[in-house]
Amino acid sequence: MNFLIIDGNSLINRAFYGIKLLTAKDGHYTNAIFGFMNMFLNLMDRTHADAVAVAFDLKAPTFRHKMYDAYKAGRKPMPAELYEQIEPLKEILCFYGCHIVTCEGYEADDIIGTLSAHVKDEDNCFIATGDRDSLQLVRDNVTVLLPSTKMGQTVTEEYTPAVIREKYGVSPLQMIEIKALQGDSSDNIPGVPGIGPKTAMQLIAEYGDIDAVFNDLDHLNVTENLRVKLRAGKESAYLSKKLGTICLSVPIDPDPSSYTLLTRDDEALREALLKHELFKLLSKLQLSKPVENRNHTHVSADKKTVRQISAEELKKTALSDVEIAVLPPETKGLFSVLYFSVKDTLFFISGAQSEIASAFERLTKEKLITSDAKGLCRFALQNDLPVPEIAFDIRLAAYLLNPNASDYSIPALALSYHVPAPELSFSDTQADEETCDKLRTLACFSALKNRLASQLEECDQTSLLCEIELPLAAVLADMEHVGMAVDKKAIAEYAVVLAAQTEELEKKIYEAVGEQFNIQSPKQLGVILFEKLGLPAKKKTKTGYSTNAEVLEGLANDYPIVEMILNYRTYAKLKSTYCDGLLKTVADDGRIHSTFNQTETRTGRLSSTEPNLQNIPVRTAIGREFRKFFVAKEGCVLVDADYSQIELRVLAALADDQTMLACFNNGVDIHTSTASKVFGVPEEYVTPELRSRAKAVNFGIVYGIGAFSLAKDIHVTRAEADSFIKAYLALYSSVDRYMQASIQTAREKGYAETIFHRRRYLPELASSNGMLRSFGERVARNMPIQGTAADIIKIAMIRVYNRLKKELPEVKLIMQVHDELILEAPEALSEKAADLLREEMENAVSLSVKLAADAGIGKTWYEAKG
Repeated sequence: MNFLIIDGNSLINRAFYGIKLLTAKDGHYTNAIFGFMNMFLNLMDRTHADAVAVAFDLKAPTFRHKMYDAYKAGRKPMPAELYEQIEPLKEILCFYGCHIVTCEGYEADDIIGTLSAHVKDEDNCFIATGDRDSLQLVRDNVTVLLPSTKMGQTVTEEYTPAVIREKYGVSPLQMIEIKALQGDSSDNIPGVPGIGPKTAMQLIAEYGDIDAVFNDLDHLNVTENLRVKLRAGKESAYLSKKLGTICLSVPIDPDPSSYTLLTRDDEALREALLKHELFKLLSKLQLSKPVENRNHTHVSADKKTVRQISAEELKKTALSDVEIAVLPPETKGLFSVLYFSVKDTLFFISGAQSEIASAFERLTKEKLITSDAKGLCRFALQNDLPVPEIAFDIRLAAYLLNPNASDYSIPALALSYHVPAPELSFSDTQADEETCDKLRTLACFSALKNRLASQLEECDQTSLLCEIELPLAAVLADMEHVGMAVDKKAIAEYAVVLAAQTEELEKKIYEAVGEQFNIQSPKQLGVILFEKLGLPAKKKTKTGYSTNAEVLEGLANDYPIVEMILNYRTYAKLKSTYCDGLLKTVADDGRIHSTFNQTETRTGRLSSTEPNLQNIPVRTAIGREFRKFFVAKEGCVLVDADYSQIELRVLAALADDQTMLACFNNGVDIHTSTASKVFGVPEEYVTPELRSRAKAVNFGIVYGIGAFSLAKDIHVTRAEADSFIKAYLALYSSVDRYMQASIQTAREKGYAETIFHRRRYLPELASSNGMLRSFGERVARNMPIQGTAADIIKIAMIRVYNRLKKELPEVKLIMQVHDELILEAPEALSEKAADLLREEMENAVSLSVKLAADAGIGKTWYEAKG
């Protein structure tokens, strides 16, 4: 038999602190449960356990507390966010078939020790814990599985008697003796004052136990100083040994066979995981599909009739005045099978793309419900079909209702919103299991749509979906379809230049150092810089010296070798990520067709992939060179416009700060004006350095910057930075009041929101952890600003796209990068296109502050950006 004994408190603590806070829609925390269950399932795979006991501590004092009042004194109480997850976790483990074991007066360690001591020689026992105290329990058939973090990854090490002997030079039982001497600060076990782990291990390895040490103290081969410490600490050592020795006689049932796994209660387990919205665990446990309930009746929705038809049949079918649900393309712009439903009938059409396109054309005449509006629109564009009218997008709706979620797939949403899978009724139609799964997914659309639409209405977010996100999906589909032209030859040539510069820098670095090494290896680089060359090390971790950008940038001005290494990294990154990476994504038409994501960020901003054009480097001169490779097609130019200081303008409007509003509405440079007032000099005497500092404060305030970070950014003392912030908030007093009010409002509501009612839920504001609360407060301040700015650029995109279709159909909107829009226009229409772009961006919304957009024209993105 394989017996798995789990230290419940140890593993749930590791899960809680190792995973960011996760909450269900109602706000209760789930991260510790999720992390624990993932570890548990990995342990089950690893050990093939037949029996499982999970030991937990109780709140009551143990025999150790009665023995020593200071035992575990000073330990912080368990965070409320973790405590509330323990009982739900126990419930889930019981449903799985595990046995929960507790005993008043004893710790989980003692329960584990008692159970492991009774394992028969022919059986195997595995103890899963993060506590090294359990190493004393190891024997030939008892292995401790100890998780640790290496290179950012969690690994589980197996401790057998041989491993302990190799690592510590002692037997498992002698680990108790070591602890008696060195103590344990986490449990407040005193040990012998002045003796650390290394000395304790040496003494026990040589003399065997503390009895031998203290019985022959005068003749030990040790320094007189150590002898004095041992003599003074004898009583403490024996107390520490008692405290550190795991009890093997806890009054529980010790027979391992009593903990054989029970039959898993799939229905109860499924309901519990649903309650906590742990959909990935449902999938792992193969519980995503309906199971039989306690009354043995099948959980299902109404029956849905399935029909396979052809495109010709569809053309003859009357569909008017109904909403039609359509599954989106499986891959980018392609259907292998077209699935759609009309009322209670599910249809599917398979065949050549031409037949599917013909069938889809018929559907474009109706209002459609889907889970990927952009995908349907793109399919229409690629097949020269009319862009369909999308009445509702389930994924977009779910994203608006819960932007913190990680899974917007239909199966996950159906589980989350308690939409049961339907029973399918086949007449003469035959379908394989994959087709049935697709049809079941499709059959959930109508119920999901109704539930999501109702919640959107309650949250005042219907217009956000219908007037911003759905129209934007069609815009993004068109942008993806058209793409942006690039100069492949120029990129390839630049890659050669960067490779040569990287190689030259590599040689110079090796010459300066006097040896060759892997410059890209943080460990090797740390040894070279901080040991061989003796540079001042700022951070050191368990794996070596930190050589991140922040550390190296702090040394670059004083050490030329560091500046060379930073340049080497820059050139290598530009070549591999941007030159080589971009070339891989260029399509046969010579253009890049990036994918825009509407459900990725928490603030509502768009992101892009394949490639990520939002991340093209522009902060350095060498990075800005990449804009030269994005070009207009023959006979056209690029028209580029970006919002001027949109987040600061949004802040001025939200805070209703009259001083800031006056600056923006009268065309005054906000950074110069701020510098003049904060630093007390006339505007004409504001230097570039002062303006730069004021700019850092202006934008830093949006992100809740503190004096420490500002001081580092603008290279002043912390006291100076603090005085700048105070002077700023005195100047723009309404901003300060707005920031405080934002935090309070978000704390009361549980979320921050934009003026268009886009929400971001902030469970962090209720956290007992100060760092998490501070994070929540920063987000509460800046999310309404960032999110509103993101909404405005989306509205501008829709307005620009619609007006171009009416007035300048030859001009295409091809790119969005944060606050910037790019058009591709015939040269003769470039000025008109620029005027249209500027007008629509500046008039996208009506606020108390003027929006300003600067437009430029050029053959390349670099030229158009100016």
